[in-house]
Amino acid sequence: MSSIDSKKSSNKNLLIAAGIAIFALLGLNIFTYTAYNTEKSDNTVLAKETEEKAAAYEELELNFNEANAQLDEMKTNNTELNAMIDEQKEKLAAQKKKISRLIRNGRNLKKAKAEIEKMNAQLAQYVNEINELKAQNAQLVSANEGLTQEKAMLTSKVEEATAANESLKTAKSALETEKEKLSSTNEVLSRKVTAASAIKAVAIDVRPVKIRKSGKEVKKRYARSIDKVNVCFTADANRVTEGGTESFYVRIINPMGETLAIESLGSGTLTSSDTGDEIRFTKKVEVQYDNKAQNDICVGWNPGTDFMKGVYEVEIYNKGYVTGRTSFKLK
Repeated sequence: MSSIDSKKSSNKNLLIAAGIAIFALLGLNIFTYTAYNTEKSDNTVLAKETEEKAAAYEELELNFNEANAQLDEMKTNNTELNAMIDEQKEKLAAQKKKISRLIRNGRNLKKAKAEIEKMNAQLAQYVNEINELKAQNAQLVSANEGLTQEKAMLTSKVEEATAANESLKTAKSALETEKEKLSSTNEVLSRKVTAASAIKAVAIDVRPVKIRKSGKEVKKRYARSIDKVNVCFTADANRVTEGGTESFYVRIINPMGETLAIESLGSGTLTSSDTGDEIRFTKKVEVQYDNKAQNDICVGWNPGTDFMKGVYEVEIYNKGYVTGRTSFKLK
């Protein structure tokens, strides 16, 4: 080959190599430009996302702090209400953590913003509920104050009534004591009057007799001969007692200390005005008394049985008092 041809061939190869280098450089420039533009776009997106996250964090922090401050301002001296507010603050803190996690994951920013709105709405609901409870509590406090005042008034009235009642009790006790004294005095006076009005039996005459077939009564002294005992007396004058029917009770006591008494013959019991004891009597007689001495008041005792030997006691009662006493002896 000639030198001229060899030189041409060399130049041609050089041109080909230069072209390839130019194309390679052009491709590299295009790749570099494209990569630069892509990285620039990615950086722009990342910066925007970071900015949006920061704004979301700022909005979340601002809303959370305002919510806490608002809830703190609503606290009162009501322990139950304050506990409810603290509970709501805890719920808000939990919701804040949840939203923070969403913000950290950039793909959930939209959901995080929605949760922030939801938190604000929930706060408004909390505030309404708390305000309603505060209003109810205010009504209860007012009602309680009214009840307290009413209770104080009632307590005062009860104390006044109690004091009045104590005074009445004291007065009643004094009256009862006075009444007891008067009653005791009246009872003593009544007993004295009754005792004074008791009519004395004087000139007592006891006649043991035997009854003949003819009906005639003959005085005897021997027990085996006696059928009947007649007790006669005089009712003495007494101006204290009222006139009218007077009852005299004759009691015959045998030598054994036993009262001669047979109910079918008129015997019975009377009450002693001195002791209140029940005393058996032999026979009773009633007379019309006009405050003057009345003679020959008699009681006959015919038991239909034998009399025993010994000394007999005779007691005569009027108004429950022994107003006459004597004795007789049968041989």
